[in-house]
Amino acid sequence: MQPRAATIAFDLESVIDDHLRGVAELLSRVPVDAVADAVRALELTRHRGGTAYLMGNGGSSATALHLANDLSATTARMPPGLRVACLNANMSTFSALANDTGYDNVFVGQLGLLEARDLVLVISASGNSGNCVRAVEHARAVGAPSVGLLGFDGGRLAELCDVVVHVPRHDYLSAEDAHSVICHALARALGQGPANAAE
Repeated sequence: MQPRAATIAFDLESVIDDHLRGVAELLSRVPVDAVADAVRALELTRHRGGTAYLMGNGGSSATALHLANDLSATTARMPPGLRVACLNANMSTFSALANDTGYDNVFVGQLGLLEARDLVLVISASGNSGNCVRAVEHARAVGAPSVGLLGFDGGRLAELCDVVVHVPRHDYLSAEDAHSVICHALARALGQGPANAAE
């Protein structure tokens, strides 16, 4: 007996088309100069021999991990490579910090060795993730630059980050889609060779 197809009480094709068109329109509004500034900040970190610390929550944590993989792979093909650490990758450390010191400390608790030559890159659709805010505040105290891939109205992180790539959409799915494309643009640009990254 063949299973019956599920009944969908809305226009499925229209929902899909609206999402794809919405993301395409959103990507057309991404500030290319801000993305270029993010590339230069990453390139400067590579030039200084620093480490890029990446982080995010929920879907943004997956994007941060994906970006860490891409940055490591693309820069390794054109030495010197960029040292990259994704702070939401080690669940043992992450969960221990959350359990022992509170969720707002899961990232900053891993930045004890942060130096001015390093970089903090946060991905947050809302721009208000408390653990990302604390990490950027620590970066500012140390003198390390910060990059934020943000959505919605930019939130608190738009005020704190040195470089802001803002995707102005109050929708997690669309903002996260755009952030993923931006991350691939960062990796592609870093893989082309040294960018202008004046001290």
